[in-house]
Amino acid sequence: MDVIQLGPLALKGDLLALIGALILAAVTVMLRLKLENKSAKPWVEWAMTVMLALLLNEKFGYLWDSPSVLWEQPKALLFLSGASMNGNVLLVIGLLSWSILYVRKQELSLAVLTDLAAQGYLMWMAGYGFLYSYIGRTAPGMTAFPLPGGIAEALPPIEAFVAMIVLLVLWLLRRPLGSLKDAQYSTLLMGTSGLLLSLMTVQEIAWMGLSGTQWLYVFLLICCYFITRERERRRVQTKLKEEQDLENIQKA
Repeated sequence: MDVIQLGPLALKGDLLALIGALILAAVTVMLRLKLENKSAKPWVEWAMTVMLALLLNEKFGYLWDSPSVLWEQPKALLFLSGASMNGNVLLVIGLLSWSILYVRKQELSLAVLTDLAAQGYLMWMAGYGFLYSYIGRTAPGMTAFPLPGGIAEALPPIEAFVAMIVLLVLWLLRRPLGSLKDAQYSTLLMGTSGLLLSLMTVQEIAWMGLSGTQWLYVFLLICCYFITRERERRRVQTKLKEEQDLENIQKA
């Protein structure tokens, strides 16, 4: 992987691809809010914090497995980068917990946050795959098209195309934020397709027979389950309210 030197700081090509993909995801979130005529400031603050946490994890996540680098080779922090499985798990737990607290503190809608996070994830997935292919390689954890080596690496991975198609469909349908429809279909399609595509490549086992990427798709499907349950709960509540209103009208 090519390395770009910015003074004493060394940035790998994959880190730059991640930065570009996160910027595209943040722009997507802001544009979606603009289409809904919603105040973007609190959501932009949330998105920027998530971006910063992801970048720090990608740059210094290896410290969870090798903390001794801090006192034995502190200068190496400028040149080393990489995430770790332990760091990724802690990052997901931390971001979920902080996002819930942030939404409550700012008196925002958790359902709107879920829909925005789903669209941001789709744009990140598509952007990361396309930007990585620009430097001539298939993004880690993604599946190249079954074509001869040079052609396959020049094309974005299959997951990037799937994410882009799903995102375009969601933007064409323009469902209101907070309905959880965008989040439900995004997690279902990306989780299912990602797991199936991961069977086409050799995966590095991380825990319980699954790779880190496969656990990500399992997490998406778990989120889809809870989102579906919440939508069903809303549907039942709406039906009960309509029946109650009808009874009140008949009594009147």
